[in-house]
Amino acid sequence: MGYLKEKRFFQDFSDKIKRYIGVDSVLLLFSLLFFLYFVYFVFLGERNIFRLIQKENYRSYLKSQITQLKDENRDLEEKKNYLKSDRFFIEKKAREDLGLVKEGEEIYIIVDGEKRKNKKEERWIDKVIQKYQEFRLR
Repeated sequence: MGYLKEKRFFQDFSDKIKRYIGVDSVLLLFSLLFFLYFVYFVFLGERNIFRLIQKENYRSYLKSQITQLKDENRDLEEKKNYLKSDRFFIEKKAREDLGLVKEGEEIYIIVDGEKRKNKKEERWIDKVIQKYQEFRLR
């Protein structure tokens, strides 16, 4: 029986404390504060969800750029190897860019007279032609 009296006393005492302090309101207040902190952390904090989404989008953009640049790099490497081994291309570039000719060949350049008069600056090909003619006269 003593046990029941003690149990009832503590039960009544805890009921009085709940009524006096309002434990339900304290629990509600703590729950509300926790919810507000969670909302702040998820949406407004330093590592919020919007920044994570933005960083993920930027990451996928960079990955696509990397794959695109790798493909372009591979294509350029193939082109470089092809052009190094293609004799016709090497000869064509030497003729066009450097003005080289084979022995016994003559260069004929057709120049439009009106364009030549309007354009007074000297082109690189004109310098090559002039040097070629000087060399040929020797």
